[in-house]
Amino acid sequence: MRQHDIAKAPQRDADRNCDDWPTLGRLLDADRLHAVTRKEFSVRTPAVIDTLAETTYARLRYALIVGQLAPGESVTLGALAQRFGTSATPVRDALSRLAAAEALHHNHQSGAIVPVLSRDELDELLRLRLAIEGFAFANAAAHHRLSDWRGFKVLHADLCRAIEFDDSVRFAGAVWSVRVAILGLDRSSVLAMLADRIWCRLGPTFTHMAADIERRRSVSYHLGMVVAAIGRRDGERAHKALIDEIVVGTAPLSGAVASGLPAPSLAPITTITGRRASIGCESGVDHG
Repeated sequence: MRQHDIAKAPQRDADRNCDDWPTLGRLLDADRLHAVTRKEFSVRTPAVIDTLAETTYARLRYALIVGQLAPGESVTLGALAQRFGTSATPVRDALSRLAAAEALHHNHQSGAIVPVLSRDELDELLRLRLAIEGFAFANAAAHHRLSDWRGFKVLHADLCRAIEFDDSVRFAGAVWSVRVAILGLDRSSVLAMLADRIWCRLGPTFTHMAADIERRRSVSYHLGMVVAAIGRRDGERAHKALIDEIVVGTAPLSGAVASGLPAPSLAPITTITGRRASIGCESGVDHG
């Protein structure tokens, strides 16, 4: 295992009301989980056991999304059970579910291995991101309000601060928070499920590439342009900036960069009012 702890999912993601993410943030309280002894676990009711299984799955899944597990890294049943403070049963279930989604590869000796993505697999994930995230943004844009935009600016300010730290996992977590917000993935939907599945597979590679500070700055810049365009109610520019960020974040190792991939159309944002956002912070958005 890498030195990074497999942290609990952030509170914003804990509030998601969908099958794969339990609804209450308390379910992802690490201290509460670590206090559960094996003896206590053995006498839990089925409902509580299911809760622990879902919590373990959510935490392992988040670890993949933000790249706390590296491409090619082996994860063992025993080590994860000890880290999560559970028996092996919920960990085994989580590993099986993620292996079924091709986010992990089964290894009968060590437990599971994080996939190392090929060029073709990155090409495929790029196309999936363009389709799924492009459509998700178009769908979410109709519901963006001024208060949402202010929240986007706060999240992007956090991302800007994360750029300069030599911690690509921290950066990836900040990127994920911005992405969840602007794409409306905090709401239960098929789109959220599909995006999460893509990122369980892509996350370790994205975070590995984000070790390059120039790449971190580029991703942050394009996400900032998305936020700034939302503030100006410029849906077309917001969509273009989103597509640019998807390409920058996925395609540097892929041959699909210059292929001229078509992007889903986007209806202009018409619901946000307020002052125009100025360009700043080397990120495309004024955080003032």
